[in-house]
Amino acid sequence: MARKTVPPPASEAPAALPKSLEGHVILPDRLSMIAPHVAMLAATALAVGNELPLQADIGDYVRVLDQEAR
Repeated sequence: MARKTVPPPASEAPAALPKSLEGHVILPDRLSMIAPHVAMLAATALAVGNELPLQADIGDYVRVLDQEAR
């Protein structure tokens, strides 16, 4: 009979790192400052990607981001 594992309570479960931060050792207090910025950058990249055609290159991304910043 296979043993069923029970996940730890949410307060004890380690927070999942964004993919871009995997493999790095980040102190919890710094991670709490970094994580919102990483989430914002990911959301921005997704929004810009949704506006551009599939053949878009990095120059297209930069152009759109520059226009949005103005």
